[in-house]
Amino acid sequence: MPIRPANLATMSATIAGALSGMRAGRADSVRPVTVTFESGHEQVVDTGGCRALEADQGGVVAIEADAVAKYALFAGTSCQGGRAVTSGRGSVTFSQPVLAGAIVLG
Repeated sequence: MPIRPANLATMSATIAGALSGMRAGRADSVRPVTVTFESGHEQVVDTGGCRALEADQGGVVAIEADAVAKYALFAGTSCQGGRAVTSGRGSVTFSQPVLAGAIVLG
């Protein structure tokens, strides 16, 4: 099906809007997230992507983050091929410690 010049501007604007919604701008970049462990130790994770959590601190009992921040905790120290044990958005306190070795922010 050919693209008509009259529809090209509408299509381009629609695609640009969809792509801008997928990527965070500088003002919307991932802000630091604080992960609290059973031991009481806190680890600040300040960038997006997969990050290893500090070992020997016990399970994760809380995550402090902005309401729009998304996270996923993984069982192993790698997120690729690892099993996600929990995910969510914003701050959370777990009723039972979550044994996790890595976190992804997005």
